[in-house]
Amino acid sequence: MPMWPRRTCQQVTEMVLRHEDQALVWHERVAVRLHMQVCKACPRFVKQVQFMREAMGRWRGYREADDA
Repeated sequence: MPMWPRRTCQQVTEMVLRHEDQALVWHERVAVRLHMQVCKACPRFVKQVQFMREAMGRWRGYREADDA
């Protein structure tokens, strides 16, 4: 049975960021999930990306309200 190649943190973070713009193929989604189960840093990175996305959305809302 062939072993799936392990992904590095750098590869996983690149996939997470790319996922912001486009869907990952199934084997990339599986690789990210597997990596997240064994890595402590990458799940923190995902939370930081989500936090930044939410903060930027709120900032845009305030900015648009100020422009009106």
